[in-house]
Amino acid sequence: MAATLRLSLAPPRLAATLALCALAACSGGDDGDAPVPLAASGPSEVKVEGVAYLADLQPSNKGATLTVTRPAPPMAYDEGALAKQVAVQFCAGRGKRLAPWALGKFMGQSWVFEGGCA
Repeated sequence: MAATLRLSLAPPRLAATLALCALAACSGGDDGDAPVPLAASGPSEVKVEGVAYLADLQPSNKGATLTVTRPAPPMAYDEGALAKQVAVQFCAGRGKRLAPWALGKFMGQSWVFEGGCA
């Protein structure tokens, strides 16, 4: 009877062990290539040379879109390098970098970087 009892307990223990192994495999460590999680995205203030800008990271069809704006005066077409500096600082604050393929586009009164942080 003891042998029968051990055999009947083996499958639940095996299932529990497999479940723990699966959880351990999913948790992983710090993945430097992982995108910025949505919890870390959204409008954030970024200051460059004492001026406040808003950086807004949102999901898009290209993975993410990072939009840089300034309340007053609004961003201008000739401020692409400044907008990129804000975007770089925003991503660095999250332990990432601006995606190398993220080309800035001037749209309305903001600069938009398709690709966001990588």
